[in-house]
Amino acid sequence: MLVNSSMPAKEPRRLPRSSSELKRLIRLLVATALVVLPALPALAKSYHIAGAQVDIVVEPDGSLLVTEYLTYDFDGSFSGAYRDVPVRSGETFEFVSIGDETIAFDPGGCVVLGCSSPPGTYGVDFQPGLARIVWHHSSQDELRTFKLVYRVSGVIFAYDDVADLQYQVWGDQWSVKADEVTANVTLPSETDDIRVWGHPFGVDGTVTPGTGDDVGEPNLVARNIPAYQWVEIRFVFPTSVLETTSGAVAIPGDGLDSILETEAEFAEEANDARAAAGRGLLAGVGAFLVMTFGVGGAVYLRYGKEPNTDYDREYEQFPPTDLTPAEVGALVSQGGVDEKQFTATLFDLIRRGVITAEPTDVQRVTWAGLRTEQITDLVLGLAETEEPLRDFEQSVMTVMTRALSLGPRPLHELNEAITEDRASNAKTYQVFRDRVLGAIRRGKLLDDTGRGVSWLVRIGAIGLVLAALFLLPRVFGDQPGAGAFVFLLTAGLIGGAVILFILLSFRRVRTRRTREGALEAERWLAFRRYLTDFSRLEEAPSISIALWDQFLVYGITLGVAEQVLEQARLHAPEELHQTSSLYWYGHHGYGGGPTQNAFVGLESALSGAFTPPSSSGGGGGGFSGGGGGGGGGGGGGAW
Repeated sequence: MLVNSSMPAKEPRRLPRSSSELKRLIRLLVATALVVLPALPALAKSYHIAGAQVDIVVEPDGSLLVTEYLTYDFDGSFSGAYRDVPVRSGETFEFVSIGDETIAFDPGGCVVLGCSSPPGTYGVDFQPGLARIVWHHSSQDELRTFKLVYRVSGVIFAYDDVADLQYQVWGDQWSVKADEVTANVTLPSETDDIRVWGHPFGVDGTVTPGTGDDVGEPNLVARNIPAYQWVEIRFVFPTSVLETTSGAVAIPGDGLDSILETEAEFAEEANDARAAAGRGLLAGVGAFLVMTFGVGGAVYLRYGKEPNTDYDREYEQFPPTDLTPAEVGALVSQGGVDEKQFTATLFDLIRRGVITAEPTDVQRVTWAGLRTEQITDLVLGLAETEEPLRDFEQSVMTVMTRALSLGPRPLHELNEAITEDRASNAKTYQVFRDRVLGAIRRGKLLDDTGRGVSWLVRIGAIGLVLAALFLLPRVFGDQPGAGAFVFLLTAGLIGGAVILFILLSFRRVRTRRTREGALEAERWLAFRRYLTDFSRLEEAPSISIALWDQFLVYGITLGVAEQVLEQARLHAPEELHQTSSLYWYGHHGYGGGPTQNAFVGLESALSGAFTPPSSSGGGGGGFSGGGGGGGGGGGGGAW
C-alpha cells in the first residue's frame, strides 16, 4: 500500500555500611516509583479510529455541508480530541456544531492541544490555512462517536457541463490507523448521470455511483487505512443540478472530457502499477529463492554436505582410534567445541594423573549464607608430572593453574575460581577451542574452508541489497508502479539476505568432514551406540579398569557419560570404585540418582564461566491512481 507522509550540629550516629546502602537503595527505588508510576497510564494508553463516516451534502449553491462521525476506540483514559480541517486558498470554512452520541457540546473550551476544559465543551482556532476544532470529553476504555458539522465552499469546480467534487474524506495527517472510512454524497436534486472514483491506487476500497439514500450503500468505502494515508472521493455530476455556482468555483467551458481523460490516465497508471507490482512480486520471490536455495544451497552442497562412506557396522566395542576426547567431540559435532570437550579433557588429565582428584565431604553455603549443607565433592589439585601435553590440553592446564593457584579446591568452587579472572580465562578458553579445531584440521579430518567463503557470500549479499536500494529507484523511478516493483524486489532481496545469513550461521552448512574424517566419525558414533546399549548386549567383553576410565572420558565428550556410569555400577569390577579417580558415587553430590559423579557438577560449574566480561557502552469499482488535488483532508488526534 502506498503511504504519503506530511508532522555546629550534633554529629548523627552513623549507620552500619550495609544499612546505609540499603537506605539509599530504598530512597532511590521510591524516587523512581514516584516518577515512573504516574507516567505509566499515559504511556500505556492508545487509541485508533474504529470508523469514520463522512456525509457530504451538496447545497444548491455548490457549497458543502459536511458531517463527520468519528468513532474513537480508546484504550486508557482520554479527555480531549481535535480535528484539523485544511482551508485552501479560495475556500471558506464555517463551523456549525460538535457533539457526541447524546448531547451537543458548548463553546468555551480551550484550544491548545493537551489542555484541559470541562467535558462537553469545545473551541475553534483559525490558523493560516487551517481550522482546528478542539473538544473535551471524559472517556476510558470505550468506543466514543463524535459528530462534527461544518460548511465549506470553493471546493467544487463547476464547468458548463459537469461539476467536479474532489474531497479528501480522510487526511494524511492522522497519526493513527482507521479501520474503515465511508463517504456518501447527497445532491440537491436527483440525477442518474453520476460518475464516482476513489483515490489513490493501493487503498483497499470500493466506490459506487448513486446519491444519498438511493444508493443503498455509501459512495465510497475504504478499509484498513494506515497512519498518514489520505483517501479521496471524486464525484462528478451535471452542473444543472445546482441552482447557482456561488458556493463553487465556476470554470467556463466543458470539463467532462478532460476529467475522463485524466481518470483514464490514472486508471492506466493503476493498471501499470498492478502489473509492475506483479512483476516485482515475481522478481522478489525469484531473488529470495535464488539467494536462499540457490546461493545457500550451493554453499551447503560444496562445503557442508558430508561425503558418503561405506561403513556399516553397528558397534565398535573399543575406542576406534587414538584421538583425544576433545578431538572426538569436535569431529562428531562437525567442528563444534564447547564446555563438554573442556570437561572431557580435564577428566582425561585426571585419568592420566596430571591433575589430582580426591572425593571428600565438604560444607557448602547456600541461600545467601542462610543455609549450610554437606555435599560429596571432588577436590582438584595440580600434580607434579612431566607428561607432555598437546597444545589444547595445555590450555586446560593454564585455566586450572589459575584456578588452583592457592592450592586444591573443591569442585563446587571451580566456577568462582575461574570467574575471578574471567577475562584471561575467556581468552584461554577461546585458544583451547581454536587449538582443538586446528588439531582435527591438521589431521585432515575437517574441511572448514567454507567459513571464509560464507563470509564472502554474506558481504556480497549486503552489497547486492545496498546496490538495489541505491540503483533501483533511479532506474525505475519514472515508470508507473515503480514504487511497488522496487519495494517488492528489494523486500525479496532483503528477505533472501536475512535467511542466507541465518543459514550460513549454521556450522553444518559451511563445514564438513573429509572422507577420512567422515569414516572416523562413523566409527566413533558406533562406539557411542555401544556405550549406550552396553547393558542390552548378550555378550559383553571383559573390560580392564584402565579401559573403564577411558570409556567414561569418551562418554563425557560423546554425551553418554551417565550411561557409562550406570553400566560401570552394574558390570564393572568392585576394585574400579576403589582405585579409579573417576568413578565415585556420593550420597550428597550433584544431580542426584545412583550415577551422580563429578562431571555432572563440573559441566554445571563451567556453564557461563568462560563468557567474556561485558563492557559499557468513475462508475463503480475500486480505487485508481492519481488524485489528491481536492479539498478536505487534514488530520486529528486525541489525548
